[in-house]
Amino acid sequence: MKRLIILLLAALMLLGMGACALTGADSPEAEPAALPAETAPPAEAAEEEISLPSAEPDWETAYLSFLEDNYDIFAALWPEGLSGVGFIDLDLDGTPELLVFDLGASATLGVQLFDLVDGQVRCVSSVIDGAAGAFGAEYFSDVSICANFFGAFRLVETEGGYSFWVQSANGTLETAWDELIRFDCVNGVLTPVSVCGRYTACDVETGEIVTEEYTVGAESAGAEDYEAAARTFTEGTDAGYEAIGMFLWDNMKRYDTTYDGFLAMASDAATAYVPAALS
Repeated sequence: MKRLIILLLAALMLLGMGACALTGADSPEAEPAALPAETAPPAEAAEEEISLPSAEPDWETAYLSFLEDNYDIFAALWPEGLSGVGFIDLDLDGTPELLVFDLGASATLGVQLFDLVDGQVRCVSSVIDGAAGAFGAEYFSDVSICANFFGAFRLVETEGGYSFWVQSANGTLETAWDELIRFDCVNGVLTPVSVCGRYTACDVETGEIVTEEYTVGAESAGAEDYEAAARTFTEGTDAGYEAIGMFLWDNMKRYDTTYDGFLAMASDAATAYVPAALS
């Protein structure tokens, strides 16, 4: 009898072990729950490229023909010569504008701007007022520009969108003037807009500033208003566009202040022109 009880107890123990085995790692209920598939992060939206309008047909021919036909006027207005020619789509309408640099003074160069309006080349800005009489005053602006190189014209993205800017500057030992200029398109015409400016006069012997004046929108303003207006440009994002043009000193064998040298600069600049790409 005792032997039978021992055998029954052993059988019960074996059954218990089997039950434990069924609820262990080999049991379907014991398998760890499958982890949810990792959710892939949403794909970043591709940067959308902003398309500019198509350039006017034969813009290059129109500008080069204008320079050929009016070289005598250029030579009379700037008897010391013209130092550079380039093309930049300053108003972002798809068609580049013509920039002509004079030899200027040692500190800076004067810039003359021309736009294609209804198929005709028009002067829209010059450091010489006489240009309005020579080329027509209909689209001539009272905002003139002094700069030393094509790269001074910067394509910047601000809260208002993309636009070209330039910091125009000139001066002497006694006085200095700098002006932030933005380029707009008004009724299809390149229009330089004075955003803010600063004038200083110094004591030549001590170097101390004795006069400091500011403008915002060509109107007299205080220093704080000037700085606030300037931040629109300084806090903008440079689009990295490299403006290209040709200067006399880029190729002294091919370029000079003669008719042929001037037209060679203009032709090479038109070939080198690269449109801006916005995104």
